Amino acid sequence: MVRLTIWDNEAANFRELNRISTKKNQIVIITSIIPRLHEGKLSLTTTSRSHFYFDTDIDIIQRF
Repeated sequence: MVRLTIWDNEAANFRELNRISTKKNQIVIITSIIPRLHEGKLSLTTTSRSHFYFDTDIDIIQRF
């Protein structure tokens, strides 16, 4: 398990995408994140350039 910290507008965007989703479990592609080690654990932080993709029409999501 990896902790993902979402900041500012990215948090609002993610919350809205998650709210309108009809699936219980879903695959999300998140771009432009910063990996960090904190107390020996990996965490990911979004940036102002982060994007969230919930679209099941994306080929890699279909294959997954």
